[in-house]
Amino acid sequence: MRYSFILFCDLFVSSFVIVCYGATPDVESIDYSNPQKYLVIADSLGDQKAIIEQATKLKGNSEVKTINNVLTWMEQNLKYDDKIAYKWRNYDVVVQSKIYGGCADYGIVCGVLLKGAGIPVVWVKTMDVSWIWGFKKGRPFTSWSGHVFLEVFVNGKWSLLDPGGKKLYQDYSPKMRILPGQRFAYDKGNDPKAMIMSLQWEEWKEQTAAYFKELDESLLPVDEKGFRPLVAWAYIIGNSPYYQVMSQMTAEAGLSVAKSFNTAYDTYLPEAEGQVLLIETHKGKPIVSQEILEKYFPQAMKGLSRPSKTIEIKDTKIIFVEFSDLLRGLEKPKTSGKETSDAGAAERP
Repeated sequence: MRYSFILFCDLFVSSFVIVCYGATPDVESIDYSNPQKYLVIADSLGDQKAIIEQATKLKGNSEVKTINNVLTWMEQNLKYDDKIAYKWRNYDVVVQSKIYGGCADYGIVCGVLLKGAGIPVVWVKTMDVSWIWGFKKGRPFTSWSGHVFLEVFVNGKWSLLDPGGKKLYQDYSPKMRILPGQRFAYDKGNDPKAMIMSLQWEEWKEQTAAYFKELDESLLPVDEKGFRPLVAWAYIIGNSPYYQVMSQMTAEAGLSVAKSFNTAYDTYLPEAEGQVLLIETHKGKPIVSQEILEKYFPQAMKGLSRPSKTIEIKDTKIIFVEFSDLLRGLEKPKTSGKETSDAGAAERP
């Protein structure tokens, strides 16, 4: 049986009715030998008559041309609005409002139009490999990062379509789990509503968390953030031109720069643990706030009161580089005749 209903079951004792809201993700149940099964448009996805009427207008003289026509029509008639993301919206609602909130409802509209035009479609849910490793290792994250693809039967074989990216991958096997963009395929089906897409936000998060908690890690590529550096790396928090100066300082000290940044602190500060972290500072005030820095390195600001402007937290050497002092002697000297040339600034890694 396609679904094993395990999440969000409310038992109504008086009537002995069980209402279930979740399905176990599954990539093994698709019958690829029978593409015609995947021309069916589930009732949950919209008015079939309206879908087929519009799809017929977009049908081309080849299956690939039909795909191009559908994507072009969507580009011309739908606009993106992130404010409506994570809410269930089928074909009828998206087309009537002329807006979509993300890859899930965009993929639903594309999928049903292709079905209506005679192209079999299977929806594919994925999560980013980097997100999966972070989730399994307990690393902090601020977003749930995944994507929706379509498997389409064109030219006598199954191919992979990224509607948002407008790319058709023809060298494809449905057995593949790692898809473009380092995304792991974890659920496939013919009815996105029953599959539980991110449009059903809370149910989707519960389902996705439960699935990846138990996922066999051997199915994933190597964790790119799980390496152990054999030499010290420097992470630099700075703006131009100051991060270039700090990059030069680290090079002269025999260190390599792993990353220089002034945003995405929740991503890069955890990576800096165990390494060297340099922070641009002016008159005793770092450019990163105490709240953000000490979220990952508690009491780090105490380093500002030390003569060396350094402190070690979690095996991380934190250096506050005070530019009001450092750059005092670096001003371009005044000359009476020959002009001196400025050294070129190093590019940010």
